Amino acid sequence: LYASIGGGTAVSTVFRRSEGRPRMAAGALVDAAVQWLGQVGQDSGLASVVAFLDARTVTSSGASASSAQPVAKRRRTDEPPQVRVRHILLKHRECKSTIDKVRNKQVRRTRAEAERILRGVLEECQSDGGRKNFTERCRKISECQSCLKAGDLAGDLSWMKRGSGKLGETFENAAFALQVNQLSDLIDSEQGVHILLRSA
Repeated sequence: LYASIGGGTAVSTVFRRSEGRPRMAAGALVDAAVQWLGQVGQDSGLASVVAFLDARTVTSSGASASSAQPVAKRRRTDEPPQVRVRHILLKHRECKSTIDKVRNKQVRRTRAEAERILRGVLEECQSDGGRKNFTERCRKISECQSCLKAGDLAGDLSWMKRGSGKLGETFENAAFALQVNQLSDLIDSEQGVHILLRSA
């Protein structure tokens, strides 16, 4: 199967396009396998596991190569007391509520279909730095009423404090791990599958 989907070239392309988002990369690899195999049923057992590791080389003195080079400006490591995030939400059949309140209709898609749509959105948003495409796609497909907000506030969830518990620990951890203007990987919650964009 590895050779059939393009081997190392295909895999490296998927990893480069996913930009450190393991869930996005895993879904893209499964999609490639499904394309090669043709239609695959629900019970196919087809899965992909992806992990991104930080590769460091060690010099003869035992120090890592990164410490042998001039020190670049470091990212801020202190966690802010609160962050502001925007999101795109797609519901699926397994959600707590399967009603799209924006369009007033029942959601019938599977989790896999929701993830496939959002992987496409992530790729579109990466090409323009996130802002313009994110706003457009949020207005067009998001199933959260926050997508109806004006201007660049489409999808805005306002300020989020650590420990508020509104959207769950996984959602909160992803939001606080992002840098300003950075897009998240796919995030699951009881409401559905999300893409986050940290705005402040």
